[in-house]
Amino acid sequence: MTVRARREPLLVRAGARFDCVGDGLCCSDIHAVGALSDEDCQMLEMISEDAVDRHEGEDAAVLMMRSDTGRCVFWGEDGCAIHARIGAQLKPTPCIQFPYALTATPSGGRISTQHRCTCRTLGQLPPVRAEAAKPCLLDSDGELKPEHAVFDEVFWTRNEPLSFAEYSAREAGLIGSLLEGTKLTTVLDAQPFPTLEAMSWSEVADEMLDFQGPTRAAFAARWFGDAIAFLSDRRERTERGRPWDDAFERAGERVVDPVSPNEVFGDWIADEIWAMRWTRFGSLARARSELATRLAIARRIAGWLDISSPKQDNISAAEAVMIVDVIGTTDAWEQVQEAFPEP
Repeated sequence: MTVRARREPLLVRAGARFDCVGDGLCCSDIHAVGALSDEDCQMLEMISEDAVDRHEGEDAAVLMMRSDTGRCVFWGEDGCAIHARIGAQLKPTPCIQFPYALTATPSGGRISTQHRCTCRTLGQLPPVRAEAAKPCLLDSDGELKPEHAVFDEVFWTRNEPLSFAEYSAREAGLIGSLLEGTKLTTVLDAQPFPTLEAMSWSEVADEMLDFQGPTRAAFAARWFGDAIAFLSDRRERTERGRPWDDAFERAGERVVDPVSPNEVFGDWIADEIWAMRWTRFGSLARARSELATRLAIARRIAGWLDISSPKQDNISAAEAVMIVDVIGTTDAWEQVQEAFPEP
């Protein structure tokens, strides 16, 4: 019998928390805000002729970013001008959806969150609620739109396929251990930086360091490349700029009760596992090795940042997670994921 991937009921991961307070990091060039639908483009161009950026030779369109601030043309000190003057539901689809994503599974639609956002990673936050997230996950026809689908067979290891029900039972214990925020490397039970197929870690570092330009995304790539170069070859760090520090400083002002770095890292890894996008590349064992690698990179980056108090520890960990989450979505890192061996 074929087991179908279902979009409902909507399922929220235990411990998932988020509250948009408008720090503005998601409105900057740390993201390529798109791809925009035809409806998005038509609406935006009615508001401003300079709103849409169409890359030559590509079909995709994205929101235009200002060259002087690196932020969306609709962003101001009071936040999103579209949101404030016209209404939240008239913002472009990617803005409405962020940071939520949906994975269809045999049990229902898993709501996950992206962690390249101060409103997702900093301080004590309220729980994610399915009813609040649902409007952000609808397409223009009002239907839930999953970005990924998982069916009944899930590989725990290369040689151990499980039914989705069996997988979910095991996964619950793993996620619970991650959310405790202690001994994350032991919980992942995987070695970082395995020998890659057809490429070396030194080559991966060089590719990341070759990202040029003043955008926040390029800075993130260079921080990421520096961490790999240090951990794999003990090369000296080259990148020191933090063009996103305004968002983190703004967020830091509202953090009263900071959480520990391990809680920040554990929460991020739990969401990566819960979203199940890793099934595109192989088994959970392979995904654990990839996550152990990005965890090592995140910890190295956090160590380079100014750590002087529990509050600053929280901010440094959140910055590091922002960087590894951004790079984890790039085509360059997907090629690296494909080169990870199956343990």
